Amino acid sequence: MIRLIILLLTLGVLSGCELPALGLPGGELRGAVVAEKIVNWDFVEDQFVQLEVRPADPYSVELNYVVKDGALYIDPGEGRKWFEYLKQDLNVRVRFGDEIYPVIAVLVGKPGELKDFDPERFIYRLDSSPE
Repeated sequence: MIRLIILLLTLGVLSGCELPALGLPGGELRGAVVAEKIVNWDFVEDQFVQLEVRPADPYSVELNYVVKDGALYIDPGEGRKWFEYLKQDLNVRVRFGDEIYPVIAVLVGKPGELKDFDPERFIYRLDSSPE
């Protein structure tokens, strides 16, 4: 009985949350789409970015990011479902706060190629691509 109560409480909390969150994937990101080209991402201060891949059937995740010299980077690892979708279509969107930014993922380094990044991960720069 206690497990059922915990399950129901968990589902209630999650249904009130906008996914992706807590390591769970979501669907299409909602928010105001920023139509201007972003050339410097130094303004972002969120701890995580929400990334939407597979535009035809949106799949979104919350993950860490790096801003270096004004450029926005993510570092997917092999075996991630969202990374497989990213490789199929490099047109993605990111959300910081309530704003969504269309971007193109550009592979800039394979594992071990770039200094200052995790040597076991691929490195993608997210270039702004206004709609």
